[in-house]
Amino acid sequence: MPETTKKAPPAYLREARVRAGFVSRGTASAAVPFSPETIGRHERGDVEIEPADIVLYAERYQSPDILPRYCAGCPVGRAMGKNATDRELPHATLRIRRLMTEGQAVANRLEEIAFDGVIDPSERSDFADALAFLRKLEESISDIMLIGLGNGKAAPGATETAKQRRDN
Repeated sequence: MPETTKKAPPAYLREARVRAGFVSRGTASAAVPFSPETIGRHERGDVEIEPADIVLYAERYQSPDILPRYCAGCPVGRAMGKNATDRELPHATLRIRRLMTEGQAVANRLEEIAFDGVIDPSERSDFADALAFLRKLEESISDIMLIGLGNGKAAPGATETAKQRRDN
């Protein structure tokens, strides 16, 4: 019998609803054209959310930070290698600072590789390392962007659930 795994529920959707001031699914159903039951199914991950629906939730909850989270695990998101993680602002900022410091050495090496306009076999490994670094930097930039999209909150992860975990 093949092993199946249950998809993790999109907690960000519930968090966006609560941040928008809709403490219950019933009150949220006045803003989105879904019944409280359907909203619950979406929040629990019981049914797939269509792209148009996630755009609607983002608009009605005034929470654009849910858009990049929607497809982070889908085939397109995985293929693009774009990831973003809910980090608290101080942690995300320190990560960017560290990467920017490392970035100068990466930029210098890329300049050396690009000098003759060709990536020769002896430079392939360094070039691949530079691309991996740039992906890590892009991910860190996405983390900061999520914070910025989080309607002025300290971090999208700074919800009651995250605060309770941190306080325990």
